[in-house]
Amino acid sequence: MFIKISIVLFGIAIPCVLGVGYGKHRNQPHQCDDIAIIGAGVTGSYAAWRLRQKNLKITMYEYSNRIGGRCFTVHLPDIPDVNIEMGAMRFIPTSHPLANKTIHDLGLEVIDFELGTGPSPDSMYYLRGKHMSYRNLPRQAPYNLPPENRLDLKTLNWNVFKNFTVVTQNGTILKSLDGVDLSDQRLDKQIYRVVFQDMVRDIAALDSLPTSDPGQQSSVPNAVKTVKSGFQSIPLTLVGQFLQASEKHSFNYNRHLRSILKRSDGKYTLNFKPTKTINGITTDDQRSDVIKRCADRVILAIPRIAIENLDWDGLKDTQVQEYLKHSIKEIKAAKIYFGYDTAWWQHLPRATKYAVSMTPLRQSYDFGVSKTTSKGVLNIAYTDEDTRVWREAMKAGNVVLGVNDDSIAATNLSVYMARKYYAEVFDVPIFSVPQPKSAVMKVWDQYPFGASWYSWRPGYKWNEVETRMMKPSATDDVYITSNVFSSSGRTGWIEGGMEIVEKVIKFF
Repeated sequence: MFIKISIVLFGIAIPCVLGVGYGKHRNQPHQCDDIAIIGAGVTGSYAAWRLRQKNLKITMYEYSNRIGGRCFTVHLPDIPDVNIEMGAMRFIPTSHPLANKTIHDLGLEVIDFELGTGPSPDSMYYLRGKHMSYRNLPRQAPYNLPPENRLDLKTLNWNVFKNFTVVTQNGTILKSLDGVDLSDQRLDKQIYRVVFQDMVRDIAALDSLPTSDPGQQSSVPNAVKTVKSGFQSIPLTLVGQFLQASEKHSFNYNRHLRSILKRSDGKYTLNFKPTKTINGITTDDQRSDVIKRCADRVILAIPRIAIENLDWDGLKDTQVQEYLKHSIKEIKAAKIYFGYDTAWWQHLPRATKYAVSMTPLRQSYDFGVSKTTSKGVLNIAYTDEDTRVWREAMKAGNVVLGVNDDSIAATNLSVYMARKYYAEVFDVPIFSVPQPKSAVMKVWDQYPFGASWYSWRPGYKWNEVETRMMKPSATDDVYITSNVFSSSGRTGWIEGGMEIVEKVIKFF
């Protein structure tokens, strides 16, 4: 028996069929979708929203019971007005025009993201046991640099790039020292990071630094924005408006796409394994039979690891497999947030809004203070690359107070470790870092995500990879729209996925 109810999301009443998913009607097995969209992260939601008024029958299928993917907003107890962003949290309107336009078109309120994208002149760095400000980093960085290399970071990055690659005088032909062709790639910081991220491990903590001068960065007011209702409200509102646009549209949650088979009539049979989500943890429901659906065309808005595990002949081509497995590197990430009755860290001798260290914390943000309760949120750890220590910490100890979601639950061991490292970074005894009243943490390293974002590996021409992976099979109407293979280099931003969607919908 199915019970129809109505859920209100951001002022939109969304009909919902319990046991099936959001939708105007229960999806009929004998009816083929014009388009099946797999994944309800921001790119799948954006694709559905962009196609919503094409007079097509479109169904969305989501692995879990949550819309949003790596847009994941929660609130700590008694701190309702500070958005805890477990994944995506900001955008830059001047660099991300599609995201900016879409967010405004959805009617979502945009506000300043006060923490920006990185350091200000007074941000603190703790490297090799030494403390220094970002302003003094070029002169005080503890790397025994000769005077001629104690330069501003933009110049230093560019010098390293030039000295450790083979490039023609006009910069059009570029090879690494081992002869890997890097032609047609962008000669900017992204390439510098790709070429050297596996070589210069000792200064990996500096990877997130902007290429601009500290003074220049601080002179740009309000350049970084966020959404007042939280970043997850973007895909939620996209799906809400998609469903409202037509009686033909529907949404199914807890559906794990396992295989795609092309039928003799040219349509596709989609085989889904039902999943179950218990306290935020989603797994295949082994007691349930595979559910078969069909579609004329398929959009895969899912991460790389989920694509790799999909059984579809269109992915078996040698070149496609090469691109899928080797052209990009998955960047894992972890975030840990603590909730407190007061923002005690603002009164430390070395107090700063933003700190970078070579500890497993990597980055720490003063994330905000509630305007209604005066309680504070400390983003005590935001680390890219190596997250193994936090994955191990999550396996041990007892769960601490959080938000009743086991997928982002912190343990007392992970809390203790974060407090210990924070005390080291700020040069205070550990008892000066109080036990938090609440805590949540997320490590982006497991299926179906596998990573927080992606980075291009050297030797691949981004535009060629993107074009092939956007439509892996020339004879199939199956498309990949996630930001995995974004040739713009925006593989870590929602803009990259939206750009891919805009290219894919031209096929429709």
